[in-house]
Amino acid sequence: MKRLIAVFLTLTCFVITPSTAYATSIVSTSPTAGSILSISPTAVTIKANADLLDGANEITVTDAKGVRVDDGSIQIQGAVLMVGIKPLTDSGLYTVAYTLMAIDQPPIVGTFTFLYNSPAEMILPTPTPTDTQVVTPTANRTTDIFVISLMIFAFVVLVFLSRYAKKTFNSPSGSRKRVKSASASKKFIK
Repeated sequence: MKRLIAVFLTLTCFVITPSTAYATSIVSTSPTAGSILSISPTAVTIKANADLLDGANEITVTDAKGVRVDDGSIQIQGAVLMVGIKPLTDSGLYTVAYTLMAIDQPPIVGTFTFLYNSPAEMILPTPTPTDTQVVTPTANRTTDIFVISLMIFAFVVLVFLSRYAKKTFNSPSGSRKRVKSASASKKFIK
């Protein structure tokens, strides 16, 4: 019986004592911890699994030299802690340090990093005026000679065809012999 009471008390202690599984933990971050970015983020957010206390949470973002790049505007919306970031200009590793405090929970203190690769500076070419000479097309002598020879050939063909037509249509009509055909009707003599 004493053993049964000891087991019962032990189980009751485990059930009543809050477990660390129910402690506040981080659900997600933006930017994701360890990510590589090519576009400068405008804010860093941390989402916890429980609602956070107002005024007890902290979040800072520093560059590789330790200079703060956050704008200090911390906002808490339920379980989300957010801070704005100044536009990032330098490539490098950025560190986010945070302290999260939920109701009736011990604070969570930690850091995570993300890498920012700034896009290469884009230089747009400026147009510069250049001196160009306008080239006028020169006459191609070979083409000119070919066209003129075609026109002369066409004129010769026209003269030839006109003489042939005159000879054909002006020939006398009497020179042709007419063949009389036998009439199908015969005259009968009585």
